[in-house]
Amino acid sequence: MTPSSSPRSNNFIRVGALLKTRESRKLALYAGGAAFVGSKLHGVSRSFDFWSRAFPIWLRYRRIDWQRRSGNLSDAEARSRLEDLHEKAADDILNAILHMRGAYVKIGQVMSSRPDVIPKAWVERLSSLQDDVPGRGGKIAKKQIRKELGASKSKRLIETLVEEQIGAAATGQVHRARLDGKDVCVKVQYPEAEGLYKKDLATVRLFLKLLQPEWSPVMAEISRRFLSEFDFRNEAVALGEVRANLRSRPRIDDVDVEVPEPLPDLSSKKIVTMQYLPNSEKLADWGKARAAALPRYAPWSGYLLRRRLRRTVVALLAYHGQEILLDGVFNGDPHPGNLLVLDNDPRRIGLIDYGQTTRLEKKRRLLLCELIIALADKDETRAVEIFTKAGFKTKKMDKSIVFQWADLWFNADYVGPLNPQSHIEKLNKFDPIKDVPEDWVMAARVRMLLGGLASHLGMSFKVAEIWKPFAEEALENA
Repeated sequence: MTPSSSPRSNNFIRVGALLKTRESRKLALYAGGAAFVGSKLHGVSRSFDFWSRAFPIWLRYRRIDWQRRSGNLSDAEARSRLEDLHEKAADDILNAILHMRGAYVKIGQVMSSRPDVIPKAWVERLSSLQDDVPGRGGKIAKKQIRKELGASKSKRLIETLVEEQIGAAATGQVHRARLDGKDVCVKVQYPEAEGLYKKDLATVRLFLKLLQPEWSPVMAEISRRFLSEFDFRNEAVALGEVRANLRSRPRIDDVDVEVPEPLPDLSSKKIVTMQYLPNSEKLADWGKARAAALPRYAPWSGYLLRRRLRRTVVALLAYHGQEILLDGVFNGDPHPGNLLVLDNDPRRIGLIDYGQTTRLEKKRRLLLCELIIALADKDETRAVEIFTKAGFKTKKMDKSIVFQWADLWFNADYVGPLNPQSHIEKLNKFDPIKDVPEDWVMAARVRMLLGGLASHLGMSFKVAEIWKPFAEEALENA
């Protein structure tokens, strides 16, 4: 089969037939050029495969937007077509992710944790990526353990390793084993994972730079953090540090959190061994399952469950506020798959996967504390001053736009007549982002991921109000 007659090439031919406006023809040229550059830099088939799958989906959404703006579709007609497209695109996106794997699985996990921003159909399909990513069996795990730990150390783990993985992701998989009468978890990195991530993230950054530039600065920092996951020794250190920090303070409300204890002697760059947290279930799944199981004639029980879950989510927000503002060491990836209910009790929460642990330098951490207080106090002038000082820049430096970005990053999700992505595009079109405080991106991501969890459970919060006491404590102790 020649390149010109391949199925993926035919995708571009079919897309080309849709292009009627000057703007769309120009975008197609950008996309084709990007695919060519991406293929040269990062491998012909993988980069081209991404573009041939992603660009047609992007174009279908843009066509509806162009038709609405030109008056060819009413707002109601556009909304109806978008709902139909969400359903069709969701399957295409999930199939593409499962086919390509690599960094696309991680990106899909992030998307599925933001029901406040991402279409409902997408969230429903992509939520399977939180824990249903196909693994590759025990053989590859044992091979990596032996290679990383050596014959004598690895023997202890390999002899008791359960062949079937208990979880899998883009970078590797997790198995249970037994040491000294106790269960442990062994997280194993796939040999090719780091190389694939580098190629995939470069491709996605190029896609966003050309077609969704408002997300480009944030994606650059997130990509850097994603790539920091590949030395598991850092995760072992972070687990111990965060565990000690959380245990040194009183519990919040009546909620206890548990971070697995690492076993450094049985960890390496591509293997990390830690305490196993038994009888666990994802918090979001636990809440939805309990709500669905309630009898219809028991509204009081439903009220108590919602109240209990709300207290748990507030406590989770508070614990992460402690990590960020008081300790300056925090998990940058608290997506729903990393928050567990232990022993069927929402007052006991397990926090796992510290591969994206982020550290804030003290001066920058205290500046963030000042911003949190300004947002909680609704002091727009002060918030704009601090956010600008931190390094956030737009082309016009419109104060109203800068404040809306600060509030979106560290306080609350957008609520208004537009869908969140349209609102973000509108902000960036009116006053384009020029630069962002890169070291704050992951702290903002924590706020947004936990905000997504709250939205998934039918809740919303002003996070700056929850974090304000920790910000004040940090400044007092400075």
